Amino acid sequence: MKRQIWEALLEAGLTPAGAAGVMGNLQAESALDPRNLQNSFERSLGMTDECYTRAVDAGTYTRFVQDRAGYGLAQWTHPARKRSLLDFARGCGCSIGDGAMQVRFLLSEIRGTPLFAFLCSTQDTAAASDRVLLEYERPADTSSAVRAYRAGLAAALFKELAKQPEKSVQALAREVLSGDWGNGRERAARLTAAGYDYTAVQQEVNRLLGEASRTHTVVRGDTLSALAARYHTSVQRIVRDNRTRYPSITPDLIRIGWILEIRGGR
Repeated sequence: MKRQIWEALLEAGLTPAGAAGVMGNLQAESALDPRNLQNSFERSLGMTDECYTRAVDAGTYTRFVQDRAGYGLAQWTHPARKRSLLDFARGCGCSIGDGAMQVRFLLSEIRGTPLFAFLCSTQDTAAASDRVLLEYERPADTSSAVRAYRAGLAAALFKELAKQPEKSVQALAREVLSGDWGNGRERAARLTAAGYDYTAVQQEVNRLLGEASRTHTVVRGDTLSALAARYHTSVQRIVRDNRTRYPSITPDLIRIGWILEIRGGR
């Protein structure tokens, strides 16, 4: 069920961080069990999760909408929302405890809202978790401890489900150097959202760049800042590597005809 929920959320357009934020909250609510009946009602109604689900499906239990019992992945409780959930399930021709149906229903509740737009763009699992908690689940307790707990669940789910182990750090570094993952913050966000260790990948990128040494003959219009950007290095590194050969070189001074040694890295 866990992987099924994850894939359904991603297919709906949520980012991996957004999907993890939703799922962390669902795990806190129901342990990701679509047939989960609120524990206190198991005792008061004398029903297990399975008995309650079968009775609602069969129509022998008629108080599903009004009983205020939390049920399902999101522990739907309010009568209006439980009525909508029941109607949605019947419209789909499936059990009230069907997990795939419940995910579709959840998406129907948030689609077109600012929350949905945020979940489709965010790269921050903690922020996604907080917004789902405050704008969708809205439990009585939204304390910092509750927020931290749910954010922790979201982070763990992200680490488990977004990871793509088929690509090595070395392969990713080569893709970065080819321009496949963007630059700067965009690169960090995209690698992290895909479940990779950005720091490890960037370290390998820096290592590969550091191994690459080339020369550049200065022509009219060249500046060290432009050369540093072109060769993925820094002005300070170019100055340091060429000071022995050209003692007068400074961050603001190079001369036409100089043959500069350029290495990657900072």
